[in-house]
Amino acid sequence: MINFIVYNQAGKILRTGFCSSNAFYFQAEEDGEFVMEGKADDVTQKIINVGIKGKVVDKTPQEIAEATYIPVPEQTPFEKQPAHINNEQWQYVLDKLKKL
Repeated sequence: MINFIVYNQAGKILRTGFCSSNAFYFQAEEDGEFVMEGKADDVTQKIINVGIKGKVVDKTPQEIAEATYIPVPEQTPFEKQPAHINNEQWQYVLDKLKKL
């Protein structure tokens, strides 16, 4: 069994695993994917020298932070949140408006 790393033109590790030597070159399934022998961690490492003789190197702390950053959606202020009322409540509001 051979450990493999599949990566793209930018050096991003797409997937890792192990396979038989007969299936090694079939691991790069799509255009723009490359395969090399070895082990790597896609969160903390990347590939340099893509397409020539790729080499696994550690990402900088900034690259790791950018890769793992998940933006927190802005919360809608309470006064702008939608109101959910039933028909009876809506009718009450309309009746109050008529009296004005």
